[in-house]
Amino acid sequence: MVIAACAIVSRPIRCDCMTTIAITLKSDHENFIEEVVKSGSYITQSEVVAAALDLLKIREEVRKAHRQELKKEIQKGISELDRGETQEFTAADIKAEGRHLLNKHQGT
Repeated sequence: MVIAACAIVSRPIRCDCMTTIAITLKSDHENFIEEVVKSGSYITQSEVVAAALDLLKIREEVRKAHRQELKKEIQKGISELDRGETQEFTAADIKAEGRHLLNKHQGT
């Protein structure tokens, strides 16, 4: 299947941004593309692929933001350790805190 990708719009426009590439799809992916085009949800195969890529781009941006936040939290913890801001705890302490948070979250 050869697919040309461009932005999805509600009205026809002239689009010079189209690039044609050859890709290999699993048969179930190709069948799904055909199904959504036949259903009328999309006009062309290219629109289906463009919509899927838009969603993938958003997902990757969210994942990147989560990774950056995690790195900040890790660095915060390392800085606290470097300053000697540590706290001793036991497995029982961890379980108790977990149960407390779970109960708080469940509203009990």
